[in-house]
Amino acid sequence: MTKEDEVRRVREEIEKLEAARLRLSEDVMHGKPEALEEDRRHEGRIRELAHWLMSVEREARRERR
Repeated sequence: MTKEDEVRRVREEIEKLEAARLRLSEDVMHGKPEALEEDRRHEGRIRELAHWLMSVEREARRERR
């Protein structure tokens, strides 16, 4: 898998996780424990993926110099 493929896959996963969080938002606002826990898991995964994306982008900028 190329780096571009990995980046695309990660961005797609982030989009899916954000959509899932949006679907959960009403239950989260009502304080439903299972929705809160699932939302936290999604948020954590988004952070992991975003961190990876940022490191890949930094690496790409260094390689272009």
